[in-house]
Amino acid sequence: MTPRILWFLRILIVVQFLGYAAKLAAPSALNSFLLESMGDPFVSNLDRSVQVFIWIACATLLALGFLNPPVRSFARRIDLSILGLLALWSFALAILSWLVNPGDPFHATDPAGHAVRYAAPLALLLLTAFPGKGQESKITWVLRWGVAGTFIGHGLCALWLQPSFIDLVIGSMDLFLGEDLDAYASRQAFAEAALPIIAIQDFILVGLLLLPKRRMKKIALWMAIWGIVTALSRMTAYGWDFWHDLALRICNGGIPLFLWLYWKSQDSTKTSS
Repeated sequence: MTPRILWFLRILIVVQFLGYAAKLAAPSALNSFLLESMGDPFVSNLDRSVQVFIWIACATLLALGFLNPPVRSFARRIDLSILGLLALWSFALAILSWLVNPGDPFHATDPAGHAVRYAAPLALLLLTAFPGKGQESKITWVLRWGVAGTFIGHGLCALWLQPSFIDLVIGSMDLFLGEDLDAYASRQAFAEAALPIIAIQDFILVGLLLLPKRRMKKIALWMAIWGIVTALSRMTAYGWDFWHDLALRICNGGIPLFLWLYWKSQDSTKTSS
């Protein structure tokens, strides 16, 4: 795997966790989970401490990416430890988001819907700790399953007509077509009709992405485009103040794009040889 492609993965992870850090200005799922037992001062300080750690971790990941220390060096161990902690944080938040919203079918999909968020740092950890072409194809399956989980989770929410998804469609239509109170009902009807179709598309894409012994570059590229479009909808619907929601979801389209770049580079290497 070329250094440029690995750098792309590292940048995606950094951008994603900058989004996590920005979101910690509001109470996190961990905050909600511990609030009753620990009290507001403790959980608020915990959120702020995690936020500071994420800022430092992002800066350190960029610095170590530039330095590219040897595999068995102390600096590389710091790099791997940070990636492991970030993967654990995003996984824990996905589980806690489900647990603090009992009976909510939409939040019940979070462990799958957020899969790409914790698969990305985990994959970079494995690619860095176990370099070599023999491991790359196996490790990229971590990313393929992460993308699959995210598209399945979001597909289920679309199929079940999650209200926030309807708001995203209507809000984006208001931006591009102009706000029109008289058109609200028709735009809501469009959103409710479109979301199940989008869900079916997501499920088909997952099936094609996970075909064994197949690397369907066009499918990965389309998932990348679609993932970026849906991530951008947070800003097109709600405005620039929601940039952190885009950053948090950058891997939804970024990881399929990473897979496309990796598979394309493999094909180029085979052609040149």
